Amino acid sequence: MCFHWLCCSGIDEDSNHSPSLAKHWAWREGKRPLVLGHRGVPRAAQENTIAALEAAVALGIDGVEIDVFVTADNVVVLFHDEDVGRLTGGKATGSIADMTYAQVSELRIAKVLDATGTGQMQEFESEQRIPTLEQVLNQFPTLRINIEMKAYGPKWGRRHWGTAVAKVIRSCNAADRVIVTSFDFFMLRELEREYPGLQSGFAYDDNMSGSLAEASEQWYKRSDDEDQIGAFEARDSPGFVRWLMESNQIGKAVGSTVVDLEWTCIDSNTIDKFHKRGHAVGAYVFFPFDVSFVQTPLSDEEEETVIRRLVAEGVDWLETDDPEKLMALLTRIESE
Repeated sequence: MCFHWLCCSGIDEDSNHSPSLAKHWAWREGKRPLVLGHRGVPRAAQENTIAALEAAVALGIDGVEIDVFVTADNVVVLFHDEDVGRLTGGKATGSIADMTYAQVSELRIAKVLDATGTGQMQEFESEQRIPTLEQVLNQFPTLRINIEMKAYGPKWGRRHWGTAVAKVIRSCNAADRVIVTSFDFFMLRELEREYPGLQSGFAYDDNMSGSLAEASEQWYKRSDDEDQIGAFEARDSPGFVRWLMESNQIGKAVGSTVVDLEWTCIDSNTIDKFHKRGHAVGAYVFFPFDVSFVQTPLSDEEEETVIRRLVAEGVDWLETDDPEKLMALLTRIESE
């Protein structure tokens, strides 16, 4: 079976063309893994808002993970959902990708909303505006940030988001304090083309085989190699995703230096394999608040067992919805 859709970048070896991670904050070399607040600190303030990032700074955690969308007129803003309904408390609908920034700036993240994905409403201190990435990078100059270019499966038509994000990072002189991740390899390719050397990489979860198969066909059909198309059934499987991850095919195609993994994707030698390639490895999401995407619920005791294993295996960062709980656990582990 030919995988031309992954190999068309011209990068053949199991390495990348980005600078070394040796002096970058994401590369821990056996030190305590960094704690990144997932979407800020979503238990303290609405996710992906200035208030949620201020809460992260107040806690003194290492950094945050944020999600970004790009508006119809190419402004990069912080937002998680494909539809704005949940986070606006039902006061609006539609995708930020189809709105202008003027329209987005009129929206508010509701004071009362379904923050956990369970239908149970949560009340916060006040409504919040949707910030731009430029605003965040300028307002929090010392905060380490994993910028996730949001994608619910790769989309060829949104590949320009990578260019838009790269331009904001360059204009804010923020390359040394960010990494960029995405479930969309089209976006990552364009990011690297616009700003070679940014520390970036693909994100994997344990439920993505179907979207990868669909996206691979999109890429494949645009390669002008129609004779190679076929047998996509084998790519629509967890086994294909495992092969894709372990072989680093996407990493080689987009020039990755980091990889962000749902913890369920990590077996006993996954972290070591990526470290030997010079990749920093992150894992998500621990002590989740929004449980709508959780495929494998764990008790606190089970979660602690997983975290201890990942720490022992040298994971570089951990993303969490409860950074206080995770920091306390890491402190206990360090003291043992």
